[in-house]
Amino acid sequence: MNCQKITPFLVMCTSSQVLAFTPPLFNMPSLKLSTYFHGDNMILTKQGTQKIATSRNSRARIPTGVFERNGSVMESGEMILAKDNRLLDIAFSSLDDKDKYETVLTGLCAKVIDGGAATATAGLVDPIRLIEEMNSSGIVAGQRGIISLIDATALTSDARVMANVLSLAIRNGALYNFGCLQGEITPFPRASTSPFTFGNQNNKLVEKLLSLPSVPDDDRAAEVSSALAFSAVVAACVVVNIFGGLFGLDDLTPIANLILGIAVTTVIVDNFFDVLVMGGSAVAKMNEDKLPDAAKNVNAPKKEDMPLGIGTGSLTGTVARGLSRLLSVNTERDCQCEAAAIFVAYALGLPCFAFQPNSLEGAALVIDSMREESSAIEECKIQGQLDYLATDVGLLKVLMWLIAPVAMESGKYPQLISSDPREARVFLSRLNEKSNSIQFAKQAIEEILPEDDAQSDDFLKWALSEADTLLRNNKKVVDNLSEALAGGAATIGDCVAILEGW
Repeated sequence: MNCQKITPFLVMCTSSQVLAFTPPLFNMPSLKLSTYFHGDNMILTKQGTQKIATSRNSRARIPTGVFERNGSVMESGEMILAKDNRLLDIAFSSLDDKDKYETVLTGLCAKVIDGGAATATAGLVDPIRLIEEMNSSGIVAGQRGIISLIDATALTSDARVMANVLSLAIRNGALYNFGCLQGEITPFPRASTSPFTFGNQNNKLVEKLLSLPSVPDDDRAAEVSSALAFSAVVAACVVVNIFGGLFGLDDLTPIANLILGIAVTTVIVDNFFDVLVMGGSAVAKMNEDKLPDAAKNVNAPKKEDMPLGIGTGSLTGTVARGLSRLLSVNTERDCQCEAAAIFVAYALGLPCFAFQPNSLEGAALVIDSMREESSAIEECKIQGQLDYLATDVGLLKVLMWLIAPVAMESGKYPQLISSDPREARVFLSRLNEKSNSIQFAKQAIEEILPEDDAQSDDFLKWALSEADTLLRNNKKVVDNLSEALAGGAATIGDCVAILEGW
C-alpha cells in the first residue's frame, strides 16, 4: 500500500483497526477520535467523522474525493500521512526525557562502536556532550546507555578519556563503585632497615611485612626452552625407532630407545616421586599376603636419599613446568586472572581496563597522571584529568593492579601460567626509565621509587598481599565477573555492570 503525505491528517483503515493520531497532533480537539476502535469502522475526513460500512474482515476504503493530492483526487484505500509528522516522531514524543536521552546516547555510542577504534575519539565528542547536558538537567543515565558509553570509550585506549567519562557518570549518579575501595589500602610500612621515603612506623605492619612470602618466581623463558629441548630429544628418538630401518640406522635404534627410556623415566620419577611411592605402598599393602617375606620388609626410599636430588623436582622440574605451560589451555584460569585485574583497577579508581595488565601501560598511567596540559585539538578536549599517582599510595595502587592476576592464580594453583609476576617488577624499571626522559616527572618519580632490589622485593610483597586481601574480601563479585568473562561475550561495559551490581 502506498504512503502519501498531504495535509492535514493520517487516515488508515484495516480489517480490525484504524490508525489515527491523537488530537494534540492535529491541534483540532473538535475532531471525534473516540470512534477509532473495533466495531463500526470510522474514518476522519476534512468534514469530520464518517462511518464506513465494511465487514470485519474487509479493508475499509476511503471515500473517493474526500482528500486531494497535488490537485488530483486520492485513490480509494490509500494511506494518507500527515505532512511533517512521522510515526517515529510521535513514538519518540511519547517518551519521557530520561528515555529520550537514553535512546539517543545508546544510538550515538553504537555508531562509535561500529566505526571502530580509528574514529572512536572523534566520535565520542557528541556522547560526552550529551551526558554533560544530562548532568546539567539532573537526568540520571540508564544502565544501557552507560554500558554503551563505556564500551565506546574503551575503543580509544586512552586512560584520560576513560577518566573523563567515568567522572561524568559518577557526577550523573549512574556509577557508585568506581574507586570505592581506595580507603582499604594499607600504606607500605617503613622499617628501620628499609629507609623508604614513604609509609609509616607501625610496628605491627613492619612485622607483617617481614613475615610475608616472596613473590612467586617465574622463569618461563627457561621453562619453555627446556621443554622444547626435551621434546626434540624424545621426538628424535621416536623417529629413529620407527623409521631407522628405512634409512639404515638400525644400529642407532637401541641407543635411541635407551635415551628415550632414561629421559622419560627421569622426568616421571623426579616430578611424581611422592605419587609413585604412595601408589606403590598402597598396592603392596593390598597384596601383602601374596608378597614373599623378603619383599615385606622392604621400605620405600626417601627422596632425600635419591641420587642427584631426583624426586625433589630440582633436576627436571623446569622441563615439567615448561611442558605444562605449553600443553595446558585453561580458559577458566585465564578469565579468573582477567577478572582479578579488572576488579582491582575499578575498585581502586584506575581508569584502565586491560584484561591483561602490562608494565608499559602502568608506567604510562603514572606519567599521564602528572600531565596538566591539554591539547587544542577538538577531540582531545574530551580528555579528563587522572588522579595523581606519583605518590606512595598511587604507586601501590598501580602495583596492586599489575600483580592482582598473580594473587588470584597463586591462591588457586601451584604454578603460574596465565599471570606474569615479572610485570610488576618491570613496571618499576620502566617508570624509572620514563622519568629520566621527562623533566617534569623526574623528581617526583625518584622520590617514590625503591632504591634497590631489596626494597623492590619488599614493596612487591606488600602489593601482592594487599591485592590478595582485596580479592578475598570481594570473592563473590570477582567470581561473578570471571563467569561472565568465561562466557566469551562480556565487554568492558558488561564488566562494569557486574561491578556496579546491575
